Amino acid sequence: MRISDKYRIHKVADEDLILVQGRNPGDLTTVIALNESSLFLWHSLYGRDFEVDDVAAALLSRYDVPLAVASADAAKWVDTLRQHNIIV
Repeated sequence: MRISDKYRIHKVADEDLILVQGRNPGDLTTVIALNESSLFLWHSLYGRDFEVDDVAAALLSRYDVPLAVASADAAKWVDTLRQHNIIV
């Protein structure tokens, strides 16, 4: 999987945001705010293919957390991006 290159991080009032346009004319734009770890993952993985294990490894390289926590957080992060069709 890979983060779609049609999405970018937008800095608005000291917040890092991803803007996801609705698919249909009646759908509203979704705004996803990135916390520090989500922003780190975005910058670490943007532009390359990765799997959930790569996301967990990136978290382990930066944070002192158990593997189970990193794996669960990685799966949640990937799932959120999938729900919004940010991952292709």
